Amino acid sequence: MRKPPRSPRSGGKPAARGRRLGAPRSREEVLYGIQPIAEALQHRLRPLEALLVKSGARNSRIEELVHQAQALQLPVRSVEVRELDQRCPGAVHQGVVLECGERETLETEALPDARRQPYPVLMALDQVEDPHNLGAILRTCGFFGVDALVMPRDHAPPLGGVVAKSSTGVSEWFPILKVPNLHRFLTQQQQAGYWVVGLDMNGAEPLTALQRDRALILVMGNEGQGLRPLTRQTCDWAVQISGSGAVESLNVSNAAAITLHQVFREA
Repeated sequence: MRKPPRSPRSGGKPAARGRRLGAPRSREEVLYGIQPIAEALQHRLRPLEALLVKSGARNSRIEELVHQAQALQLPVRSVEVRELDQRCPGAVHQGVVLECGERETLETEALPDARRQPYPVLMALDQVEDPHNLGAILRTCGFFGVDALVMPRDHAPPLGGVVAKSSTGVSEWFPILKVPNLHRFLTQQQQAGYWVVGLDMNGAEPLTALQRDRALILVMGNEGQGLRPLTRQTCDWAVQISGSGAVESLNVSNAAAITLHQVFREA
């Protein structure tokens, strides 16, 4: 079943094309692991301070990172493994740590025009707070070619080491927009021509009814509570992923993957 076409809302203006980056904050962060650091050095969406390498490391991929850092005139320090362990306790750092600042994010004006063909698809997260879930969702968004991910400034994890490692470095290049108020953002984008679809266990229609026949914003809810009531009310449509009933719900990152597979299945 396809949702019938909606009458355009008045008073809105389509978002401008292009990509504009906001200024980074000064908070110090560390990235770890070969792939996340390689992506950070390549795309440079955050201030880079120094590359720390395990003393005596003999690895072609680590040597490549050192060459990348040197080409950027980034300090490279050889340190004992215990220092790396202290910088990212309990993490699998693979012998490399990058000292850096907070990554830059998009401005709202950089979102794709809702009239663009093929229709753009955005993913919005309603207070998803687990960094591993965020990382997994970003990796899935990158795989399917989602245009951008939207998240609130508050009640969301920082785009730091855990997210970078969980996303295998996708968080270092994927378009991400942070908004002060998700409800206001969704309302503005509805006026710009986007159709807002919420994933809800009590949704009126099955996910299989969803098609990419207009610009979409797919909204995923919090790990524990799902969509907040105001967010649910803002949605033009709510859909659910049907299951056997033996398990009440899916992890939000799994639900995001299933949803995007449905949306992009005919792309």
